Parts: sequence; C-alpha cells; structure tokens
Amino acid sequence: MEHKTVRKPDFIIVGMPRSGTTSMYTYLKQHPGLYLSVYKEPHFFGKDLTPTVYGIREEDVYYSLFSGAGEKQLSGEASVWTMASRTAAAEIYAVNPAAKIIIMLRNPIDMIYSLHDLYLRTGNEDTVDFQQALEKEPQRKQGSAIPPGCYFPEGLCYTEVGRYNEKVERLVEVFGMGEAASTQEGTSRAVHVVIFDEFVKETASSVKGVLEFLGVDPGVPLEFEMKKALAMIRPQVLKQLRRARPEVRKLVALKPDEVHMGSVRPPMSRGLRSHLKGLFGEDIEKTGQFIGKDLMYWMDKV
Repeated sequence: MEHKTVRKPDFIIVGMPRSGTTSMYTYLKQHPGLYLSVYKEPHFFGKDLTPTVYGIREEDVYYSLFSGAGEKQLSGEASVWTMASRTAAAEIYAVNPAAKIIIMLRNPIDMIYSLHDLYLRTGNEDTVDFQQALEKEPQRKQGSAIPPGCYFPEGLCYTEVGRYNEKVERLVEVFGMGEAASTQEGTSRAVHVVIFDEFVKETASSVKGVLEFLGVDPGVPLEFEMKKALAMIRPQVLKQLRRARPEVRKLVALKPDEVHMGSVRPPMSRGLRSHLKGLFGEDIEKTGQFIGKDLMYWMDKV
C-alpha cells in the first residue's frame, strides 16, 4: 500500500500583527513556486498561547492545509501570533528544522494602536479608549478585567505585544539569521525580517527580497494593487476550498478577511505617544541593533 508523504510548512510568516502580513500573504500566493494555505492564520504552533475558535490544533487538519502543494512548490502559512509564543520556535523546528521564518515589524506604537482598533471590531476588546485599555494591562496580566467576548487575552497586553527584541532573538536562536550555518542534513536555516515602512514604500522590492530568501524565482511578475491581487488569487483560493477539509472551510467562513481592513480613527494624542516612546525606546534600539537596521526613526514620529 502506497503511503502519501505528509506535507509540512517550508516557511511561516510568524508576525507581527497589523504589520502587513495579509498583504504579503496575498502577494506571495500569486507566485507559482509557492503554495500558501487557504486559511491564512491557523496558529497551530504556540502551545503556550490561549487556543481560540479561530485556530487549528489538530495535526491532521493542520497538515491538510499543505496537501495540495506540488512537488516543486514550497508550502507556507501566516500566523501572526506565532512570534509572541515562547514555545513556537522550538515546535516549528521539531516539525521542520529547515523551515524558513519571515518576520514583519512595524513601529510598535502604531502597531498596538491598530491592534486595539481591530480588537474593538472583533469583540476581543471592549474598552474603547486606548489609554484606558493600556491602564488595564496590570489587571489583565493577572486574568481580570478581561472582556466577556475576549478570544485571545494575550493580545490585550498591548505593551508586551509591542516589545520585539526578545521575540526576534528567540527565533534567531533556534533558526539562525540570514546566511546561517547549515544543519547536519545540509539544509539552510534562516530568519528574514521585513520592515513595514519599507514594505509600504517599496512593495515590489520587499516582496522580491522575500522571494530571494525563499529561493524561488524573484522575476515572476506579481500584481501589487490589492483588489487586482485578490482577483488574481481567487481561482486558486476556490480550488483550495473545494479540496479543504470541512473544519478548514468552517474557519474560513467564520473569519472573513474584511475584518482585518483598518478603519479610520483619530491620531493618537501627542502625550500618549510620548509616553509610549519612553516605554518602547530601549527595545526599539536593541531590536534594530540585533537585526542590523537603524529603527530609531520610529521614535521621530509625532
């Protein structure tokens, strides 16, 4: 009896949230050398995080996300909270030591403000005023002041979410950075960082860098106008959905993509932004030094 090889992810976009991961997923999904799961955020890895109704924890269901990948395609997914987990890096490595890791980083002050807005729309948050939500963090760390409809309490500790250095170091410790040493099997291991600002300003160049990192043809023409890009991948999505397990189809229906589209909200007050600069400044500097990029211009925004 012939046994079919179980496909496992070759690469994962591990976060951060509100940092362009959905756009990157959409652009990469157009590439014929890549097979991205029809369900963008399965959040299979990170057993230390709160399981949610939107995640996949069953191995067979998770691996089914990649079963349609061709022999010459690399398979991947994009779960934005993977990076926040203390155990996910080791879990991914245990599944595939040669997996490649893509990190997307945004100015943490803007990121958590956008995350708060998203959570208000999805029901994970019920404190409308952002500063008041921040003031509740000490209680929320202790498990109180959690909204009744909350599905991911870790995300409510906004200033913890916005500290990147330890998270990046943890992934690099497991997988290596850039042109890292090879494993005993001869496969390269690496972590690739995309800065949100550069991704927005130079989208084609940023995506090309990711394609080169993954080792697929960077010259394949891709569509970067979002509505057209979504139209380009729609036939592929429908084909994947027809083949998907019922559990996956249910999740896709439960979590429509539109909810991720940002809303227009007033700018953050200068006083609160100044306060957050004080909280994040040291971590921003350390993160920049670690990845070899000067990120201190994030502190200049008013």
